[in-house]
Amino acid sequence: MGKLRQKYRNMPLRKAFMLTVFLTFSIVVLVSGITIWGCSAFCNWLLPDSDVVYLTIETQDTNGSGQKFSTRIRYGDDMSEIPFILTYDKDENGETVLKDVPLSSIYAKVTKAENSYSMLTPKRKLAYRMCRILMVAVPLVSSVLGIFLCGFYFYRRKLYEPLKVLSEATEQIAEKNLDFVLSYESSDELGKLCRSFEEMRKALIENNRQLWNMIEERKRIQTSVAHDLRNPIAIIEGYTEYLQINLSTGKLKPERTGEIICRIESAAKRLEQYTESVRTINQLDDIELHPEQISLKELIADITDDLYFMASEYGVMLKVTGPIPDGEAVLDTSLLYRVLENIINNAVRYAEKEIQISFEKKEHSFVVTVTDDGVGFSEEVLKGRNRLFVAAADADGHSGMGLTISRLLCRKHGGRLELSNGKKQGAVVRVIFGI
Repeated sequence: MGKLRQKYRNMPLRKAFMLTVFLTFSIVVLVSGITIWGCSAFCNWLLPDSDVVYLTIETQDTNGSGQKFSTRIRYGDDMSEIPFILTYDKDENGETVLKDVPLSSIYAKVTKAENSYSMLTPKRKLAYRMCRILMVAVPLVSSVLGIFLCGFYFYRRKLYEPLKVLSEATEQIAEKNLDFVLSYESSDELGKLCRSFEEMRKALIENNRQLWNMIEERKRIQTSVAHDLRNPIAIIEGYTEYLQINLSTGKLKPERTGEIICRIESAAKRLEQYTESVRTINQLDDIELHPEQISLKELIADITDDLYFMASEYGVMLKVTGPIPDGEAVLDTSLLYRVLENIINNAVRYAEKEIQISFEKKEHSFVVTVTDDGVGFSEEVLKGRNRLFVAAADADGHSGMGLTISRLLCRKHGGRLELSNGKKQGAVVRVIFGI
C-alpha cells in the first residue's frame, strides 16, 4: 500500500486526476449495479407474478339470474382464455348437474381489476416500494457522492500539501525570513515547482549574502577613503595656515614658499586621484558585459604586445612563461585588458627587472598569472586578500584602489582576483575570468 501511495504521489497531475476519476466511476457503477441487482431480486421474491391481473366479473343471463366471480390473467393474454361460467341445472332424471354456459350467451362485465401488488401485505408493500426507490436513489446519490469524494481525495493527496508548503514559504519570504527549508518529496509538477522555489530561496540567500558583503565592503572602502583623504587635507590645511601666519610677517623666503606650494599641489593631486578612484568604483555597477568569442592565441598575442610597451616604459622586461593555450573562449576583452593594465601598472612600480606573465585555460575559466621580482605584498595587503578593498601599499593609493577595481571587474565577469607572494620573492596576482 505504501508503494502504491508513493507511486500515486509521484504521478503527474493529469494522469493522477484521470486515474482518480476512472476509479471513482468504476466504484459508482459497481455499487449501483449491485444495488439494482439486489433490489430487483428482492422485488421478484416479494412479487414473483408482478404482471398478473385479477379480474372480478359479474354476469347476468336472459332469465335475470347472475353471479360474480374472479379470474387471474396476465398482461397481454387473450381474453378468450377466461373460463366458462359454471351454472347449476336439472337433467332428464331431475338431478342437479353443472352446466357450462358460454360467455356469448350471457351479459358479463368487469367490475374490478387488481394487480398482484395490491394483494401484498402492508409490510411487503413497504419493502417493495423501498426497493424501487433504492434502485433509483442509490445510483444518483453514489454519483454525486463519488464526484465529491473524487475531488476531495485528489485535492487532499495531490494539492493540499504542496500548496500548504508554498503558502508557508511565501509568508516567510514576505516577512523577510529566508532561514527555512522548503521540502516536498514528489516527482509531479508541484514537486518540481517546490524544488524550483527552494532553489530560488537559496539564490535569494546567496544574493542577500553577496549584497550584504558588498555593502560591508563599500563601507570599508568609504572608511578607508575617508581616512586616506584626511592626510592630504591635513597637509593642505597645515601649509595654508603656515602661509597665513608667515606671509604677513615677511619672514618667509621665496624658496620656502615655492616648496610649500609644490607640496600643496602634490596633496591636491592625491586628493584628485582618490576622488577619481571612488567615482570609478561607483560606476563599475553600471558597466555592462559584452562577451564575444575570440581565439585565445590572437588575444594573448595582442595582450602581450600592449603590456610589453607598458613595462618597457619603466625599464622592466615582460616575459611570457608556460605554454600558450589553444582554442577559443567567450569573454569581454575590454574588461580583461582593463584588469591586466591595472595589475601591470602596479607590478612595474615594485618590480626590479622582470615581470612574468602566464596564461591558462580551464573548463570554465581563463586564468592570467602575473609575477614580479619585487619585494612582494605587505602583510597588511595579504591579510585582506579575500576582501573587496585591499589596503594601499603606499601613500599614493595606487595599489589599493587599482586592486579594488580589478577585483570588482573580475567578480563582474564571474571570476575572482587572488593575491599571494612568490616562494622566493615578488608578488603573484592571479586574474580569473569566468568563460
